[in-house]
Amino acid sequence: MTLKNKQIFLISLLIISTIVVSNFGFVNMAFAQEYDFVAGIHTEITFYFRDGAETVNFPVFSTTSDLVDNVGTSFVVEGVIGDNPHLHKALDEAYEHRLARTTGGSAFEYNHRFFDVDVNVVQNGVILKPLKYNNCEISQYGISTLNDDYESYLASNTGFAMVTSIEFNCGGVHFDSEKNRYNSVPEKVFTDYGSLPFTLAEDVRTFLTFEFDNGAEKIESVIFNSMSGFSEGSYDNPSFQIITAVLPHPLIDNAIENSQKVSGLATTFNQDFDVNVDFVNSEEKLRGLNFEGCIIDGYSIVTLRDKEEGYTGKRGFATAEIIDVECSGLIPDNPKFKTISKKNYDSSSITRTSHTYNMGTGPHMIATFDFDAGKEIVDFPEFYQGNLISRGNPTFQLTGVPGVTPLLNDVVDNSRKTGAKITGINPLTELFDVNLSLVYGIETIRSFDYNNCRVIDYVIKTEHDAEESFYNGFALTNEYHFECQGYHPVNSSDLSPKQSKAKSESSIDYKAKQKSSWDPNFRYSKD
Repeated sequence: MTLKNKQIFLISLLIISTIVVSNFGFVNMAFAQEYDFVAGIHTEITFYFRDGAETVNFPVFSTTSDLVDNVGTSFVVEGVIGDNPHLHKALDEAYEHRLARTTGGSAFEYNHRFFDVDVNVVQNGVILKPLKYNNCEISQYGISTLNDDYESYLASNTGFAMVTSIEFNCGGVHFDSEKNRYNSVPEKVFTDYGSLPFTLAEDVRTFLTFEFDNGAEKIESVIFNSMSGFSEGSYDNPSFQIITAVLPHPLIDNAIENSQKVSGLATTFNQDFDVNVDFVNSEEKLRGLNFEGCIIDGYSIVTLRDKEEGYTGKRGFATAEIIDVECSGLIPDNPKFKTISKKNYDSSSITRTSHTYNMGTGPHMIATFDFDAGKEIVDFPEFYQGNLISRGNPTFQLTGVPGVTPLLNDVVDNSRKTGAKITGINPLTELFDVNLSLVYGIETIRSFDYNNCRVIDYVIKTEHDAEESFYNGFALTNEYHFECQGYHPVNSSDLSPKQSKAKSESSIDYKAKQKSSWDPNFRYSKD
């Protein structure tokens, strides 16, 4: 081979090698953008087409089908439009062959129709949760502009974001988390992952301890919602949902994978576990819920954001996981009640719980509960009064941050013991009276007396606002629903002390007094 031929051969080889490496070897990092991700947690998405691989940093990734249900697999991504030739080619071909896909020609294939997708949840270059989707295709897509109404035109800290949204349907998905498992460790492992760096109202936090056969993991969840378990109509199958930052928890992740594997199989049993939920502040444990015989009932990953704010830099994106847990049993824990039960506590005892809620220019709602075991006085920032004009029994709802309310919690817990009842009142249910007073400072301006009340539902939930709460904070709340047999409003005049009669002299009395002092010879005539 001559030198010239060698040069031509080497140049050709270099060109071919470059094409091969570009299409199949290295990932094309197209238009990487810097966004504000909560705790630096974000997703990296790689598409594997027949002609090459392409990684796109979509800031928004959300599963649109439950990963545990295993019935259909889909997800959606959203981001600003970048230079992604393979993905754009797949979009164009999906449009070009749309009729063939929707008129019974589902077997018709084209170059960019089916592909695999790797979704890695990443923090500081470390993969936290890897998902592998296979045989995916584009189901819908479009371009839209996110804005905040008139503020996008006027405000300097916001604007517009032109984004593309693409949804994919896939043939399946599996978790690639073999390296995080504890299968090689023979003894039981207990791992406490500690607190998360987020703000909670009055520092009331939720810690969950998942107890498995081969170990236990304790985590904090910034969002906790009790889904069932305290409704008067049914106490069966207590369940809850947590929403928290996507972090690796090997035992919990393994339970999620097991639930996915047995989903839809009638001859296979899932492995159950127990969960102890503790609601604590910086000083003490306020409340506990001990769930028994639990399984993972649902799992999703979502990206929380508020319109255009994450793209314009006003705010950011929060990648979170949603875990639904269903259980067969629930034992509430009321630690403060155990303490007062050992003391001399009777109907004359009073427990007061106060908070520092900002009520603006409005009044505080002070609730006084009169139980058989004593009285509890609690202020609530949220009060919802039922329709008093209706023919049904009067109802109301009180909501606030959990505090030290052992007697109220005891009534809630005892309602579970009496069993479910759809109509009427269980004779074993303790009835109590409640006085609700609207107070400005020390002055009561309106008051309501409710008689023979009972708790018909109790919900623990976290108030939050999309991604903003990850920056500003969350608020865990107790939500009490009451139904009573009697209601009596108390007027402000009845609440005020009796006023003494004014000492000022009336004009009639003054006229009579004047006449009595007139001279007998004085005469008065009308013109």
